[in-house]
Amino acid sequence: MSSLLILGNSIRQDGEGRYCLNDCYKASGGGSAKKPANFLRLDATKALIAEISQCSDMSTDPLNVINGGNAPGAYACKELVYAYAMWISPAFHLQVIRAFDALVTGKVHAAPAVDQLNDPAFLRGTLLTYTEKVLALEAEKAEAAPKVEGFERLANSKGRTNLREVGKELKIGSVRGIELLREVKWIYRDGRGIWKAYSGAIDRGYVEMKYTTFKNSSGEETSTQQVFVTPRGMARLAVRLQLH
Repeated sequence: MSSLLILGNSIRQDGEGRYCLNDCYKASGGGSAKKPANFLRLDATKALIAEISQCSDMSTDPLNVINGGNAPGAYACKELVYAYAMWISPAFHLQVIRAFDALVTGKVHAAPAVDQLNDPAFLRGTLLTYTEKVLALEAEKAEAAPKVEGFERLANSKGRTNLREVGKELKIGSVRGIELLREVKWIYRDGRGIWKAYSGAIDRGYVEMKYTTFKNSSGEETSTQQVFVTPRGMARLAVRLQLH
C-alpha cells in the first residue's frame, strides 16, 4: 500500500490505517503551539471526534493515542487530519488535501515552473487568490463566532437540562428538542410511556437518570426516575445542529 507523503515527509499509519498527527506536525514545520496535543485539547476537536464516532460507519475509533512502544504518537482518521491541517494554516491544509489526492490518484501535484515564479503577473494573481482566501476565512470565522460562544456556554454550564427545556436552550422549540433526542437515540419511552435514557448515551456522558420525589394525588410521596441532558450533551447537540 502506498504511504501518505506530505511535503516529502512520510506519514506513518497504525494497524487500523489511521495517520500519525505527530508526523503531520513535523511536515508542517509549525511551532510548539501547533503540536497535536494542543489541537486535541480544543473543545471543537472533541466535538468533532464525538460527531465522527456517532455518525461514521467506521469500525474503529477516529483517534488512537499510543504513549509507548516503537511507534508512539496520536493516530487519527482522515477527517481529523484535515481538521488538524486547517488548524495549522490554510497553506498546510492545501498541502494535505493534495497529498491525499496524490495518494488516491497516484498523481503528484507539480510545483510551479521557475519561469512562473519570475512572472510578475503570475505572482500578483497568486497573491490576490491567497488574499481572497484569507478574507473569506476571516469572514467565516466572524460569522461562526456567535455559534462557538453558544457551544462554550452550553458546555460550561453547571446545571443539567430537563427534557422540556432542551429545545428552548437550543432555540428550536420544546417539541423539536424531544424529537432530536429521540433521533440521536439518547431517549425512548418505556411500556408505561415514561422517558428513559439509552445506556450508550449515559456512558458517553450525554444524559443522566436522576430520581425525583413528588407527592401524588393522595398526598403520598413517591419517587420516579427523570432524564436530564448534561452540559456536555447540550454542547454535542448544538454541534450536531450546526453540522446538519
